[in-house]
Amino acid sequence: MFGGIWLNGAFYAFHHAHKFFSSIIFHKILIVVIEIMNIFYKLRVRIGACLQAVKVALQGPFEMKRRLLEDRILHCCEKGVTDIRYTNHEIIVSLTTYGKRIYDVALTIESIMEQTMKANRIVLWLGDDLKSQPLPISLQLLQKRGLEIYYCKDIRSYTKLIPALHRFPDSAIITIDDDCLYNYDLLEHLIVAYRQNSDYIYCHRAHKMLIGSDGILKKYNKWEWGTYFPLPDILCFPTGVGGVLYPPHSLDEEVFNEDVFMSICRFADDVWFKAMAMKKGTLSVSVFSHNSTGSDYVLNDMVQDMALCLDNVYGGLNDKQIQAVFTKYNLFEKLH
Repeated sequence: MFGGIWLNGAFYAFHHAHKFFSSIIFHKILIVVIEIMNIFYKLRVRIGACLQAVKVALQGPFEMKRRLLEDRILHCCEKGVTDIRYTNHEIIVSLTTYGKRIYDVALTIESIMEQTMKANRIVLWLGDDLKSQPLPISLQLLQKRGLEIYYCKDIRSYTKLIPALHRFPDSAIITIDDDCLYNYDLLEHLIVAYRQNSDYIYCHRAHKMLIGSDGILKKYNKWEWGTYFPLPDILCFPTGVGGVLYPPHSLDEEVFNEDVFMSICRFADDVWFKAMAMKKGTLSVSVFSHNSTGSDYVLNDMVQDMALCLDNVYGGLNDKQIQAVFTKYNLFEKLH
């Protein structure tokens, strides 16, 4: 009898002691598990931040600059143009965009509004087909800071210059592309050079047109790309992507002949504008840039029309258009 009571008591004591010590062990294990989970959570946050940083780095300079410009578009109230006259006429930045790029062009314009030397006016030309569409809020915000928007006939890439030449014939016009974010001092280099001598067209990025030993102009993709021309030269071929300053009346009046340029030079406005400068007798000069190629900008790769670029450069389309325009206006002889 007493043995049974002792056994029952021992069992009872052991059972409760086991529960007591088990609860302590469980509590300690729980604390360790929670600490481990906290460590993993902190690591996850840090790893996430690192992965985001790597993602941004892989996306390159455009993505980093885009984020800064987006913040400025949303929060900046500073005027993006100036009343200061650098010359006896206005300096106007002119560009165009179309349907699928209209939500990105604000980034390009903001990069121009933040220049060390601001333009007197910034004009965005939109095709008449966009009149019925509401403007993106980003462009409305930029309008409050000086952006001007006009609607006109859509003549492809020519829209960035031809309407401006019509509307502002006595102004210096700087053309830029809608798919680039420009360096902070791009306008300064163009304007300073222009103030020193207003006889020339100024550009950041240029190619050197090459003449073969047979006296014939070489194919476009055989030219010396990204060449620096500190002195005026007829072989200097400005490329619009880098920003080009056209003095008043620096292009021949034939520049307005839409029937011709849309029929024989539809996809290469750079070729047409170079031809009209040659016809007028205006030489071109390239200005200082932060790299050897004159590419003071970063491209928005998401909106590039690579098919047209490949057709123009490597498909021979540029050469066909050069041949057509230069032949029509007897410009080949001017290269010798």
